[in-house]
Amino acid sequence: MSLISLQLDTKAQDLTSELIEGLEDNDGWLIMNTRLAAQIDSVLTENKYVGTVHWYSESDFIEKEIHYSA
Repeated sequence: MSLISLQLDTKAQDLTSELIEGLEDNDGWLIMNTRLAAQIDSVLTENKYVGTVHWYSESDFIEKEIHYSA
């Protein structure tokens, strides 16, 4: 299974609290499958979140920043 890790600021965590509850937290990185990461992205977009989410793919060793703006 391909896993994604996300670093969310406090506002992003508040918006996605139901989705991220109970996820493994590794030094601020929340570990999840790609489907859940996509759901988090949808919630942030729908709520017009403004900020940056740090994203890391464990299978590809790729780290990126996703910038959200209104």
